[in-house]
Amino acid sequence: MIKLPINPLTPPISVTKPKQPKPKDPVSSGGSGGGSSGGGSTPDIPSFESLFQEMLKYYLPETVEFTPLDESVLSETIKNWLRPAYEQAIQNRRDQTERINAELDADAWSRGMGQSTYLSDVKERQYRGESRDVSTLESNYASELAGHLYDAMKEQQEKKIEVDEFNAEQINHAREQATNAAQALYRALLSGGYGSGGGGGAASGGTASEDEGSSMLSLLLQNSVNAPKSDYRTIANLVARMSPQERRRLYDRSDTKYLALRSEILWSLGGDEYARLMQQFPGA
Repeated sequence: MIKLPINPLTPPISVTKPKQPKPKDPVSSGGSGGGSSGGGSTPDIPSFESLFQEMLKYYLPETVEFTPLDESVLSETIKNWLRPAYEQAIQNRRDQTERINAELDADAWSRGMGQSTYLSDVKERQYRGESRDVSTLESNYASELAGHLYDAMKEQQEKKIEVDEFNAEQINHAREQATNAAQALYRALLSGGYGSGGGGGAASGGTASEDEGSSMLSLLLQNSVNAPKSDYRTIANLVARMSPQERRRLYDRSDTKYLALRSEILWSLGGDEYARLMQQFPGA
């Protein structure tokens, strides 16, 4: 059997990178959280599912697309590099017969036996031997082609399974991240800053307007994806250096000057720790 190096078949693999959406407010699916204070109205707290779907858009992973090659394509590709070697081997065997028969003719004519039956029989045996050898080469070719085709198709299927497992792992990890972010955001919205008034010694300077609530939610969405969380000690040191008047404005949901800082603190600490912070460092 002719031994040939197996040329690797390059599978068509492409990477799909999802587009990152701009932060936007999820659509509330009903239910009001936190209530309202005074005569002002507060926006409804979005449902956890809507927050989860919004987070999932940000955490969509890069996935790999892989389409296994068709059997006919694989077969034709293998033939293109396997068949020439067998064609050459077959031609070499036929050339061998021609060379031997030419030598037999020369020897027979030199002995005066150019038309003998013996010479014809010997040459016929050479042709029959050539036919057997060519048939063997063709059989070996068919067998080797089938073996390489089987290995190539098996490799394609294994690669497809590997890509599917990779994509599933990436998607599951993205859903886990989105779930964690949505849970933290949902707790922050329920516990403070968005649909409920301030507390813990903070002076309530007014109720949150629809615009302020929407801006708070947008900032929380951005923080949940892009901003790292700060620990309580770091935030407490920051708030401790603020004057009582500045802290009052920080805790006041109607004061837009401290909107970004307030949303970052809510995202980092959550509602319970945010309430603890207001008790420990009350505003004027």
